[in-house]
Amino acid sequence: MARPTAPPAAPPPPSDSTTKPLPDPSTSTTPQQRPGTSGTEAALTTSRRRASEKFRQAERAERAYRAKKRSAATRANYNDAKDHFKQAREHFRLGAKLLVAVVKGWPYLLREKKEARRLKGEEEKRKRALEKRRRLDEKLAGEGEGEAYIGDGDDGDDEDGKGKGGVRVV
Repeated sequence: MARPTAPPAAPPPPSDSTTKPLPDPSTSTTPQQRPGTSGTEAALTTSRRRASEKFRQAERAERAYRAKKRSAATRANYNDAKDHFKQAREHFRLGAKLLVAVVKGWPYLLREKKEARRLKGEEEKRKRALEKRRRLDEKLAGEGEGEAYIGDGDDGDDEDGKGKGGVRVV
């Protein structure tokens, strides 16, 4: 159980204006205090304030210098970027025009490639036929040593890769 507490004390009676709670400094018996700040302290304070002001001015000048240099570099970068974007726009336009020309000419390109494949195939076919004929001639020459092959006087190859033929004599 809680202890019983005493009722709060009554506030002090209001003082009248003639009595002061603190002693009067003029009639006080305390020893005389030292004089205020010395000249050295005042000089140091003044010097510190001047140094602080010079430091603030130097900081401002440094910030202004940095801003000037960086703004010059930024301005140069901005101008370069504008030039590059201008060139990019011109190149894009030219690229688009050329792409349209390529799309229009695509069938011709395909025809050219098809023709090249056809010519290459014909050349390979002709070479295969010549090789086959050569092997056949060697085989025939090996079978009949006494046989002779009488041709038409040429090497057996005309424009289209086929010989005119000949007669085998036994």
